[in-house]
Amino acid sequence: MKRIGLLGAFIGLIVVVGALYAPHLYFEQLVLRSAATPSAGPIPKDVAGQWFDDYFLIQQIDASTFAIGEPRYYQGNYSYLILGTRRALLFDAGSGLRDMVPVVRALTSLPVTVLPSHLHFDHVGALGRFERTALPDDPGLWARVVNGQLTLTRYEYLGALDRLTPPTFRVSDWWVDGQHIDLGGRVVQILKTPGHTPTSVSVWDAANARLFVGDFLYPGELYAFLPGASLSAYAATTTQLLSWLPSQVSLYAAHMQEPPAIPAAPLLHRQDLQSLSDALRERAAGSTPAKGFYPRNYPVAGPVTLSTGFPWNLH
Repeated sequence: MKRIGLLGAFIGLIVVVGALYAPHLYFEQLVLRSAATPSAGPIPKDVAGQWFDDYFLIQQIDASTFAIGEPRYYQGNYSYLILGTRRALLFDAGSGLRDMVPVVRALTSLPVTVLPSHLHFDHVGALGRFERTALPDDPGLWARVVNGQLTLTRYEYLGALDRLTPPTFRVSDWWVDGQHIDLGGRVVQILKTPGHTPTSVSVWDAANARLFVGDFLYPGELYAFLPGASLSAYAATTTQLLSWLPSQVSLYAAHMQEPPAIPAAPLLHRQDLQSLSDALRERAAGSTPAKGFYPRNYPVAGPVTLSTGFPWNLH
């Protein structure tokens, strides 16, 4: 009986630990199942924009704003080049599967500052490759800087999924929440928008009513179940954005809609953000049943769904 009791206690401990660390354990089993660094997929026939080569797709949003897509990368990443008269901001740095530097240099000769929307592996490929690299002014980040350089951690980077090693790069600037960045004749504002990760940021281009949102919202499955994600932060950020964004606002995201949609810069609107807010509220109230065990999936609107962890993983 004593052995049975000890075994039961041990099994109970394993269950509790597994539940508490579900985001990390789920990630590790994904790593075990993953094959290797991906290769470029087939070239799509119909696209929005012009090919730079056979991999990068350039879509001009206006005379000084460009979306740089990777439709052959399995996650369909999009980065955004925002030009002023004195310098440029590259928001997100691509997957790194192919070198983004020649694309950016073909579009501008201005000095470029790179700002990743967050630090997952598919958004930091070109960090350290341009004149300056900026990160959000977060104590947890700058406390780890050694000789001006930051090395990303395993669960911050998540690159083990593609057999990638966390990079080390030099940080030039630490931008605070709400800071205005003058690019010369064009000012953008940096906004902390946690939810997908704790250090996620967005870029607000007030003159053009555009919000570049990274992975906070995109047409697909929103990941709120991996290490660092937080539904309470998602809800707070969504509420804050809805409290001041104008009714006519363009939300440019970091991942394109999956086929059969034509590869294009992913464009969403205020109503999509409102639908996310509604879905978060309904999930909290328990009025929408989840599909799946882990992650737990909830409908939002159109192609957008919300994938979450267990309630106790969603601080």
